[in-house]
Amino acid sequence: MNSKQSSKQQLTIPGFVWAIAVIIILCIVFLFLVQSPFSKKIDKYNADHESAVSQIALYEDYLARATEVEAKIAQMKEEYNEESKKLFVNATQTPADIREMVNKLDLIPNNVAVTEGITDSAGRKSSTGDPLYVTKVTIRFDGTEADLLSTLDYFELESDGSYYVETLAVSPIDDTTQATTSKVQSQQRYSISLALSLYFFPPKVEQVSTSPVVSGSAAAVTSAA
Repeated sequence: MNSKQSSKQQLTIPGFVWAIAVIIILCIVFLFLVQSPFSKKIDKYNADHESAVSQIALYEDYLARATEVEAKIAQMKEEYNEESKKLFVNATQTPADIREMVNKLDLIPNNVAVTEGITDSAGRKSSTGDPLYVTKVTIRFDGTEADLLSTLDYFELESDGSYYVETLAVSPIDDTTQATTSKVQSQQRYSISLALSLYFFPPKVEQVSTSPVVSGSAAAVTSAA
């Protein structure tokens, strides 16, 4: 009887040994299931961390410069609006465009008339849905064939306006004192009436001022002569 009890006592494993065994097993499981996969991805995690730190630093810099950035944006918008006003000729800018033309070509018009801009009768619109506008321009002046060609070249090639020639009437001016040599005949003067249509889309920015309609004699448009 004593021998059996002694045998049982010898086979009993202390509890702390089981605890150590469980800890070892958990360490092995942690090593293979957690530590090993994490070690393989540590470089990616470090790269993601550095990227996040850089983004945070960038955002903090933006926040620190928010007032400065907002002021710069406002300035750029103002400059854009000012340049947009000068980009294309519209109804309010047409009188100034005509003054530039007569000054450059040294013409003295007998009459200049510019109507207010109205929507296109065909109802045409831009790709963004903005209505197309048109204004009528009539110019009458006395000049040579070269003067007429220079005027047409200006509206076609030099002006920023989108002009279309509606009608052109030319009649020779009789001058009984004029000689009949070919050289002088080449300087034949004509009474010229030019009707144009200016097509434009209204500017997106508010115009500072509105130029009046120009109509009347040569005093309406000043010549450089």
